[in-house]
Parts: sequence; C-alpha cells; structure tokens
Amino acid sequence: YFSYPVKARDYGRWPEKPAGWRAVVERYSERLMGLSCKLLGVLSEVMGLETEALAKACVDMDQKVVVNFYPRCPQPDLTLGLKRHTDPGTITLLLQDLVGGLQATRDGGNTWITVQPLSGAFVVNLGDHGHFLSNGRFKNADHQAVVNGQSSRLSIATFQNPAPDARVWPLAVREGEEPILEEPITFSEMYRRKMKRDLDLAKRKKQAKDQLMQQQLQLQQQQQAVAAAPMPTATKSLNEILA
Repeated sequence: YFSYPVKARDYGRWPEKPAGWRAVVERYSERLMGLSCKLLGVLSEVMGLETEALAKACVDMDQKVVVNFYPRCPQPDLTLGLKRHTDPGTITLLLQDLVGGLQATRDGGNTWITVQPLSGAFVVNLGDHGHFLSNGRFKNADHQAVVNGQSSRLSIATFQNPAPDARVWPLAVREGEEPILEEPITFSEMYRRKMKRDLDLAKRKKQAKDQLMQQQLQLQQQQQAVAAAPMPTATKSLNEILA
C-alpha cells in the first residue's frame, strides 16, 4: 500500500478489517517515515554533508508498505520465498516475526548469512538509490527470503523511495574516487534500466537451463540407444576359420 505522499493513498485497496487497522497503519507509516529520515540524516553526516542532504535528494519521498506472508513449506529446499535482489529505492525498514528467513550475501550469492530476528528491531537495508547517492560508500543490500519447513512467516517491509524525477548522482565523491555512474539520470530511468537488466539476466538463466536440459536429454537418448543395440559378435581367429 502506498502510504506517502498522503494523496497517493488508495483507501479503496486498504483492508477494512480488523477494525482500526487503517488508523494503526497510518500511525505506523508516519513514525517509520520519521525514522527513515533520521537514519538518512546520520548517513548524510557521515558523508560530511548537511543532515538533510539525502532526504532532499529524494525530492518528494514516497513510502510503500508491503506485508509478506510465507506459508509453511514441507520441502523448503525446493522453493524460495523471495529471489535474490536489491531494493531499487533509497532505504528499506523490515520488521520480521521471530521465525525469520531473511538472508544476505556479500560475495555474489556464494555465501548466505541468515539475519537472526530480534524482537522489536528493524532490519535496515539500503537500496540502489542510496547506494548511488553515496557513490558506493554505503552498499545496497543483496538479499533473499527463504521459507520455513516448520512455521509460516510474516514480515512487513516499508520502502522509502525518491520521486520519479529525482536526480540520481553521487552527492559526494571522495578524493581519488570516480563517480560510479556514467551520467546523471532520473530515478524512473534508473528503475527502468534495473528492470531491463533483471529481465535480461532471467532470460539468460532460462536459456542456460534449457540448454542444459536439452544436453541431458540427448545424453540420455544416446545411452538408451547404446543399451538397446545388439552386442557385436566376436571376431574368429584364423585358426578357427581353417579348422
């Protein structure tokens, strides 16, 4: 649900039950917007900028609240709750239940670390937009969500995103560094390019998987053909022929 700006709220899509749900979400959204701005303020100061620098770079920050429910899965090794990705926006606040399931990687997916849930605590993930604004000084969180074989799982993710026309370009480049972007772009263009890269990657993975399956099928057919072929008769020696 879009909760900020207020004009973007579509109450027709918000659940009417349980009673009081809307009021609770409104208060929750307001407080998390404030918390997000405070966190961005800390990061701005670490970069040597004014406290409001990162928040101002978002122009008109919007907020989206997403409630994810992952049912219990008897065979969790055969499925994935949410595939590996980075969030495109500025910053994400995730509230987990005590079941957990969030995993993060720092080496391209070779090693996954489970983020252990802590009651009442938020997991803070920086998004691609925040990554670019800091010129890569603060890393975008590469993560995924896995299901549980014993219990269902519930999480609430609150995404803070910049306005579509917000400028995406490092706010500060340290001495000896180069900008990690080739040119300034808008957030909407950044998002479009990200979706295209993700789609192209998914296509390449599917093609590679299809090719592997085709090779395995051909190998299986060859093995079956060899097994069905009649055994060659043994060649007789010259003495056997003349006998």
